[in-house]
Amino acid sequence: MINNPRILTVSTAVPPSRYPQEDILDAFLAIQQVNDRRARAIGTIFERAGVGFRHLIVDDDFFCENKTTQQRNDRYLPEAIALGERTIRQGLDSAGYTPDNIDDLIVVSCTGFSIPGLDLHLAGRLKMRPDLRRTCVLGMGCYGAFPALNRARDVVRADRDRDRLALVLSVELCSLHLQSDVCAESVVSSALFSDGAAMALIGTGLGEVPGANIGPQIIGAATFCDYATLDHMAFTVTDHGFRMILSSYVPDILSSQIAAFVEQLLDDHDLTIARVRCWAIHPGSTKIVDYVQRELGLTDGQVEASHQVLHEYGNMSSATILFVLERIMRCEQPEPGDYGVLLAFGPGLTIEGLVVRW
Repeated sequence: MINNPRILTVSTAVPPSRYPQEDILDAFLAIQQVNDRRARAIGTIFERAGVGFRHLIVDDDFFCENKTTQQRNDRYLPEAIALGERTIRQGLDSAGYTPDNIDDLIVVSCTGFSIPGLDLHLAGRLKMRPDLRRTCVLGMGCYGAFPALNRARDVVRADRDRDRLALVLSVELCSLHLQSDVCAESVVSSALFSDGAAMALIGTGLGEVPGANIGPQIIGAATFCDYATLDHMAFTVTDHGFRMILSSYVPDILSSQIAAFVEQLLDDHDLTIARVRCWAIHPGSTKIVDYVQRELGLTDGQVEASHQVLHEYGNMSSATILFVLERIMRCEQPEPGDYGVLLAFGPGLTIEGLVVRW
């Protein structure tokens, strides 16, 4: 029986248009009618977000008038198909596989909806096999890649007869839902969120390409949900897109739970924080990464990948954690036997964790 399926490759992609944070701030203020004091306060939020650049599918003209939810969602599917297809193709090419090698396709998104869904459109465009098994993970927010990775691990491990391949794709087009008002939640969302896609290919590694950037085995997972905090983080559907609700108490709530969560996750595998070299922390904001670093006693180097992804790309919701993992694999060059922990946080308040080993 296959015990620990492996992340065979991770691939990321973003829309071609890249904007400095200062330009996004200028565009945001240009459509507001606020006094200088309020403009300075908004500018401070943008400056302290930890974001330097973002890739967006929309431009300034998109928000010249308030778009309806239908107008935003109509833009979602063609853009998501194009970005998702590019991400999958480059990932499969790097690992030496073709679309018809894939047995399971698991698509993650919380920024658009369509029936037939993104999974079917992509499978058709890529000419995947007609017996492809598909799963959609919708509406789970920034931690959505974790249930997808867990499902991929389970389906690969359950197939005793061959090296089953499961492909996880996360596509998030957060810019479609940026709001033009100046309430606190809208300003914070406008300062953080961006667009991107990432894929991870899960298998046993038996057919891996020599020299490929092979990732770690997935050896454990855990979830924690605080049902008393459901209203502190949410993504609600309105007539003018999805509105983000992000309470200022989220970092405090997270910091009160994260150490116990991680210690239990590691204890289940006879590990301690000191034995884990690589930490992929979802950079929901720079403050969240700082809080997690403090509570777990991590070094600046161990959270550098999270800060760098936030600075270079912003918060791409569920795709972001795979950007962080890809950067760790590429820049930190983990060695065989090294352990890693992936962490993400989202609506619930929910904490998701994975333990991996190279």
